[in-house]
Amino acid sequence: MEIQRYSSTAIIIHWVMAIMIIAMICMGIYMADLPKGSDERSWFFSLHKSIGLTLALLAISRLAWRMISPPPMLPSIVSITHQKMAKATHHLLYLMMFIQPVTGYISSSFSGYKTKFWGVPLPHWGWKNPELNELFTEMHEISAICLVILIVLHIGGVAYHLHRKETEIFKRMWF
Repeated sequence: MEIQRYSSTAIIIHWVMAIMIIAMICMGIYMADLPKGSDERSWFFSLHKSIGLTLALLAISRLAWRMISPPPMLPSIVSITHQKMAKATHHLLYLMMFIQPVTGYISSSFSGYKTKFWGVPLPHWGWKNPELNELFTEMHEISAICLVILIVLHIGGVAYHLHRKETEIFKRMWF
């Protein structure tokens, strides 16, 4: 039986985003405890914003590619229940991949600091407002926790199928 695989473009975008998202989560945890006003904190925040906006562009590209090149059907060995769970998890992952950069960008707009995208200044839509900054920062942190939970569910689903020796599920998104 031939495995129906994702396109090479979809596979590359998936794995690049996976690595970047995990790096962003680790960076977010690390930089949150750095002393305010320090050069190190400023550097990490700037890097975090640039990578986050890059991820937003990749998410848009990924969604556009998905419309052009739909994903392959799941093999018949996957139960209807698991198919529904996989679909729901993927939809929520896409949602979080958009909520994360939007809440981060809006939070930054109310922080009093301008956002740069790899050194290029972006429009500053907000003004210094600690209450709004805190609100969107909390939304950014909560959605990060949701994203981590979804990633764990996604990896758990992969591990489940690998444990059952249903390797064709994994091979669909592997190089």
